[in-house]
Amino acid sequence: MIAGRPGLNRVKRSIRVAMVLAMGCHQVPSVWAQIGPQHVLVELNDKTWGDTYGFDLDHPEAFLSQRSLQRRNRQRLAVDSLDLPVSLDIIDALNASKDWEVLHASKWMSSVVLIARDSTADTSWLGDLPFVARVKSMPRLRTRIDPIKEVVEAPKNLVSATEYGLGWTPLTQLHAEPLHALGFQGQGMWIGVLDAGFQGIPDLDAFKTLRESDRLIVPEGGNVAHGGSSVFQHSRHGASILGTMACHWPDSLIGTAPQATYVLYVTEDVTMERLLEEEHWIVAAEDADARGVDLLNTSLGYSVFDDSLSNHAVGELNGATARISVASAIAASRGMLVVTSAGNNGDDPWHFITFPADARDVIAVGAVNALGEHAWFSGYGPSSDGRVKPEVMAHGASAAYPRFDGRVGTGNGTSFASPILCGAAACLWQAHPLATASEVRDAIIRSSHMFNNPSPSMGHGIPDFWLAHQWLQASLPLENEPSSPWVLFPNPVSPQGTLRWMARGDLELNSGQWHWNISNALGQEMVRGETSGWSLPRLGGHVDLAGMDLRPGTYVFSLRPEGEAVDSHQAWSGVFIVQ
Repeated sequence: MIAGRPGLNRVKRSIRVAMVLAMGCHQVPSVWAQIGPQHVLVELNDKTWGDTYGFDLDHPEAFLSQRSLQRRNRQRLAVDSLDLPVSLDIIDALNASKDWEVLHASKWMSSVVLIARDSTADTSWLGDLPFVARVKSMPRLRTRIDPIKEVVEAPKNLVSATEYGLGWTPLTQLHAEPLHALGFQGQGMWIGVLDAGFQGIPDLDAFKTLRESDRLIVPEGGNVAHGGSSVFQHSRHGASILGTMACHWPDSLIGTAPQATYVLYVTEDVTMERLLEEEHWIVAAEDADARGVDLLNTSLGYSVFDDSLSNHAVGELNGATARISVASAIAASRGMLVVTSAGNNGDDPWHFITFPADARDVIAVGAVNALGEHAWFSGYGPSSDGRVKPEVMAHGASAAYPRFDGRVGTGNGTSFASPILCGAAACLWQAHPLATASEVRDAIIRSSHMFNNPSPSMGHGIPDFWLAHQWLQASLPLENEPSSPWVLFPNPVSPQGTLRWMARGDLELNSGQWHWNISNALGQEMVRGETSGWSLPRLGGHVDLAGMDLRPGTYVFSLRPEGEAVDSHQAWSGVFIVQ
């Protein structure tokens, strides 16, 4: 199920086809299409079966990228048997059948999904194979196309007091704007986005910066739900939610992680709601892990399906029953920060969060409005085994996203709350690269305004990312110079790095434009410029050193507000080292 509710539309769990045009959409009469192909789930008793199995834990580079291994090493996470791929001998043996071929093979779940070659496919022989533990049928479904109502509303205002436009409200609600002020905007962080389709991204101005900076990764076979076709088809939902993180669209919409790198997967089939989509998600998450993705965002949720025999039950919201929830916890155990929408069933008979929001060790995100109040549609907790769910809340009612006519629209859904928080989490983790995913998750949850008094509707409440940053700031030397009212960090800094500055305590200082210059140890000015000073919660800013040709050595960084003399009480100089 797509967890977003763009505009006023309730996009239900039923089968849907988004036919949104530039200024609205068509009404499509309900019809029934042909019966879909048959699938079966084969659970394996030995995923390494076969004479030619060539993988072992001593050589993980054969099945995990260097980036993935580095992420694990930083967090002291060992490669284990869950990481071993499914044997090619098993896949070859199953593909040799005249009736079936392999659609997915999951190493985490030790299972294979088969798709029938024709309608007469027989499953009786599968149980006789030595590597098969159990065979489960997956229902064949009819595709029903429901009418789509208006899904967008016209923007009320494209420009706010800052260049962030309508992206300012969600950023400041999480108190993440100081991280941006210090230059932590997601640089170097990889965010995997598992969604329904990314129509519009190749063309819209909202994503121009993302495209031109080569921070958009489309894996081969990334369209898991549609047999390897382009991820830029099928649905606009993925583009909408990606915009809340990735947009750098000054005066209209700047997202919560505008400098991160994004890896796109299509796992949702918008034409029908079926259990198979959870299998799509699992193999996409495995691929993201192997590539070295740092964070996963899932603005999808599952509860009931078009075939009622596949339905989940509220009592299964225990993190241990639904395969997608089990896999989400495994993804977290690999050192990724897994963020997922809580679901939009708060005001319907289901009422509770959806799967995989029940998973352990993830961050399930519910939706609030701009005032921080629970959005009427946001799913309720707790999990069926009593854990606080959702963990936290973020802006999801009248949230801004890029429309497909080149304007900014607003929409409703935990689909928006999840990526808004995920982007902020990427910036926080960027600021603390030595922290583990678990430590970042815990800091976010602990910083929430209802941490000591959680509720079924709000979980722990709205996080304060500056507070979370303070708890993690052992990796930032802000307390090493107690005699100085200012600090420069990191210090030493790379010649291609970012030098960040911040005032200590409650100095009464002007925000706005500040003049800076860098001099060498002989007092010779090397470079000068201007930078914006941000005043929340302390005055701070940053200067990118790339391109300044600063050789290793000691330098002096001087700073003064616009209009102030060099010897003003607000002027300041500090020493830093380039290495």
